[in-house]
Amino acid sequence: MRNMACAALVLIALPCCAHAAEPDPVLAGPVNYEVRSWGRIILRWEVKPDGSGEIWRGRPGKGAGEVRKFRLRLPDDALRTFARNLEDVREVTKGGVTCDKEIYDLPYGTITWDYPGGKQGYAFDAGCRSEEADEVMDILGAANSVLENMAAIDAKPYVTEHVEPR
Repeated sequence: MRNMACAALVLIALPCCAHAAEPDPVLAGPVNYEVRSWGRIILRWEVKPDGSGEIWRGRPGKGAGEVRKFRLRLPDDALRTFARNLEDVREVTKGGVTCDKEIYDLPYGTITWDYPGGKQGYAFDAGCRSEEADEVMDILGAANSVLENMAAIDAKPYVTEHVEPR
C-alpha cells in the first residue's frame, strides 16, 4: 500500500517537474559576431536559427591582407549549446558592461542579436577588464569554440577577398 502511495506521488509530481525544466534555448534570429585588430577582420561569423551560416577568417596584423569566407552548419546538439552561451552573453550585456581597467591595442569587436521584436548589440574590447567583462569574454570564447570545433565548415572558402584595413 505504501509503495502505491509513493508511486501516486511520483506520478503527480512528474508533470510539475517536467513543467519546471527550462527548454533548450534557440536562436530567435541571426546572430553576428566580428573581431578586428588594427581595423582588419580577424574573425566574423553569422549563425541563423537553423544552424546554418558562414565564418570569415582573416590574418591579424597591419597592412593589406585577405579574408577567406566559408559556409558552416551547426548540428542540433552544438546549436543548443551555442544558443545557450549566446543567451548568457545577451542577458549579461543588456545593461552594458563596466571596465575597471583598460589595456590598449587588443582586438575589439561586436556581437549583434537580430531578433524579431528587437535588435541588441554589444561592442567589446578585449582590453576591457572587470569581473563582468571577463565573464562575457569567457562565454563568447566558449560559444566561438563550439562553432570552431563542432560546426561542419566547408573545407575550401567560397570566396577569398583581398582587403585594406579600415
